Amino acid sequence: MNQSQFLQTLNFDPLRSPPLREIALRHQRATICGLLIESNDYCQCCGLGIHTQPISLKANIINLAFLGQGIPLFYNVTFLIILLTFILFLIFGLPTIIFNFLAKNCVEQTNIAYSIFSTQGCSKNCPLENDDFKQIQQLVSSSDCKLICGHYQELCLGTLLVKMSFSNKQLDNQLKLIQSLFVLGSVIFIKIYLVFIREKQRIIEAECDQELISPSDFTVMLNHLPEEDYNEKELANALEQYCQKIDKQNKYEVIKINIAYDIKSFVLKSREKIKLEKILQKEQKQYMKNQKYKRSKLEIEKIKLNLEQLKKELTDIEQEIENGSYRKTTSVAFITFQTKQQLQKIIQQTKLSYWEQLLLHVRRLIQNKDKRGFYFKNKLISIQRAPEPDDIFWENCGIENSIKIKRKFISWLVVVILLGISFATLYGLENLQNKYLSNDLDFITKTSISLSKSLIITIVDALIYYFITLLANHERHVTKTHQDTSVAQKLCCVQFVNSCFLLLLIHLIIAGQDGDFMEKSKFAIQKQGGVADDLLFVCCMNALFTPFTAFFNPVYFIKKLQQIFIETNKNLNQLEANKLFEGPQVLLYDQYAFVYKTTWITLFLAPLTPICIFINWIGLSLYYWIQKYLLLRRNSKPPFQSSHLDREMITLLDLSPILLAGIQFWIDEIYVSNYLSHSINIGTLVIAGLELIFPSYRIHQILYKNQLDDVENQRYSDVHFRFPTDYDRTNPLTSEQATQEFIKKKFQQVNGSLTFARHSRKHSTKRSLRQYVLKGIQDVNINKSRIKILKKKLQTAYKLKLFQNVQIQQETNYKESDHEDSINTFNFPIYQRAPNYNFSRVINQFPNYSQYNSDLTNRSSSISSTRQLNAQKYQLTTKRTSQIQSFRIQLQ
Repeated sequence: MNQSQFLQTLNFDPLRSPPLREIALRHQRATICGLLIESNDYCQCCGLGIHTQPISLKANIINLAFLGQGIPLFYNVTFLIILLTFILFLIFGLPTIIFNFLAKNCVEQTNIAYSIFSTQGCSKNCPLENDDFKQIQQLVSSSDCKLICGHYQELCLGTLLVKMSFSNKQLDNQLKLIQSLFVLGSVIFIKIYLVFIREKQRIIEAECDQELISPSDFTVMLNHLPEEDYNEKELANALEQYCQKIDKQNKYEVIKINIAYDIKSFVLKSREKIKLEKILQKEQKQYMKNQKYKRSKLEIEKIKLNLEQLKKELTDIEQEIENGSYRKTTSVAFITFQTKQQLQKIIQQTKLSYWEQLLLHVRRLIQNKDKRGFYFKNKLISIQRAPEPDDIFWENCGIENSIKIKRKFISWLVVVILLGISFATLYGLENLQNKYLSNDLDFITKTSISLSKSLIITIVDALIYYFITLLANHERHVTKTHQDTSVAQKLCCVQFVNSCFLLLLIHLIIAGQDGDFMEKSKFAIQKQGGVADDLLFVCCMNALFTPFTAFFNPVYFIKKLQQIFIETNKNLNQLEANKLFEGPQVLLYDQYAFVYKTTWITLFLAPLTPICIFINWIGLSLYYWIQKYLLLRRNSKPPFQSSHLDREMITLLDLSPILLAGIQFWIDEIYVSNYLSHSINIGTLVIAGLELIFPSYRIHQILYKNQLDDVENQRYSDVHFRFPTDYDRTNPLTSEQATQEFIKKKFQQVNGSLTFARHSRKHSTKRSLRQYVLKGIQDVNINKSRIKILKKKLQTAYKLKLFQNVQIQQETNYKESDHEDSINTFNFPIYQRAPNYNFSRVINQFPNYSQYNSDLTNRSSSISSTRQLNAQKYQLTTKRTSQIQSFRIQLQ
């Protein structure tokens, strides 16, 4: 940061009211997604560079890698799914539609027998001696006039959409056999294509990793460790022995172990202490103003006693921490290996299929240890790739499993209640249509009822989205990756159940209330306003309504309207105005949920109404380009997006062939196909179900073994200086010590024999914990703590840049180094900035001027401290030193 930038920051007033539009617009330009160009212009509140170059909508997705691997991976997998949908339409959808259209099994509008029954009544005109009546007999599968008169209104009519559905060939066994073969071929093609998707995703991730290498590329996360019953040495020895046991050909070297300690008690007590202190401050102000307290003296004395008790308890905990005797380890630890290959090998060895996981848990119940499981002190330990260091909620690592289970149960209970409301509403509407209105409804009315059902489903889907995202913050996940994955998977599965499965279940329940279940199910599928019609309207609503609402977001346009009047709004300060001018947030879990849910709906409906493949292809294409436009033109720049969400979500895509094979098997059972079709459908279901035993990632490992083994053999010890953060530098109990060690090693690497003036370790861990407490826990807005976190990151990045450029800067004059330093300080890569996440509470939610001044004081102290690095080149000028000293005097 140069002198002019520092002085401009001092002049920035975050609490100015009414705010200035110009500053808010500068913040908007700083937070929009684009490529930074070299400039000294920056946003005073967040330190982000303002001059950005827009990225073309046609740009290669790899150009978005500066936002993290997650962004290119999402757009790549979405494009590949769009391509899959288009190919599936060509090889399955289009031929099936043609065959359906040519079959002509449904009743045409010109059918004489149907017209007579509809206008003159069925019972007195049945039977008839014509071919049209024989067609009705074939569709009803009976010559009994009583049965015909009971079901003729439930027969499929030859409308355009019905002619393209399975119902129009229900009597043609040869065409049904052809469709069974098409489904078999499609399932095989999809399974092969899913392996291709995995390889393309691996290539994209590898290309991004060339520039965005991070600690997670070398680290695994262990879960379910015995709490307060192990140390680093024991865990390292056990893990190395396990690695040697499962893979004797390779040597595994554990570089670092970082244990998540239980800081829940300290954090909760500290926040309670802050709360009580604020209450006493308010009471003191009330007394100074009115010469009396708002509360009674007894209440105030009770608050003071509680405060003293909290201070004593916190002091005891702090003494344990400073003495090194605090050993409350949690069930979570992070293990860093020396190379990427070692990490990849252990992940491949420990990743199990659904069937293997089931067997592992069964053997665990009967006290038998599976050879592939990692057991530590007689406990089965979960091993998975670690998320990014900034993804971890360290406080949540110490939450008891009973609390987590209770909160997850509450979340699922709310979801079940919403599904129950949806089921009751749809069931009531369907029952009303069947029992009271079935004889009086025309085509338009029945179509309107089907549309109303799809609208109800859309509304319930929105409620499901709201409550799942709201309750996810209270489930106390250990990492942001786990939280996002949980939300995305819940949204995908629950909204799919609400969109498709509930409708199907309702029709089948009503069909099974009286008469033959299989016979009634056949009519429930093909009738007007039946299963096929309802699911087709749901497909259209999902494919077209969601992209439309994403583009025409009402919240965005409301914010645009509020921006017009900010300079006259005295209830708005500058920070709030800056926030108002930021674009909408990028929510990858929401986008993944929609894409994967739409893929499931496509394959689930394809055998019944193949036109839905084309509809969803249009919907996915629209969604792809709309989301890309929003990212590059409207949304605010997202925090670093790792590849972990993509890696977890792709497992849902692997299950999609089971839906295609399952619905085909069920339809053929309802419409009683021949034995050969039945056998092919069983074979198709078995091939799709192999995913549970021999998953696609295992096939990918076999087919691309050489490519997977050909990983750049980078060593952690060679590249860890490039990491903007690490697990020990984000862990509240180890961050201060680890940061000082890191800066010392970095300094020695650059300056060799020069002496590094290291800060005292005294009270360092305690200070780190207190900073973690003051960081706050949030639930309303994920960006409210961004400014504080980013300023701290800027200080660290500034020092690291000084280390990296010290030799170059020694050859240039002070003015050039100052200009270069400003560029490096504010235009450093996006992956070096702290992502911001939803928390569950807010401490110091609204900024106060004293805290802001404290931050600026720390920043000026940080600048002054750089004189230790190289006294000849980095000492501040006399003028700047005097400015800082006068600023400190003003603060005091």
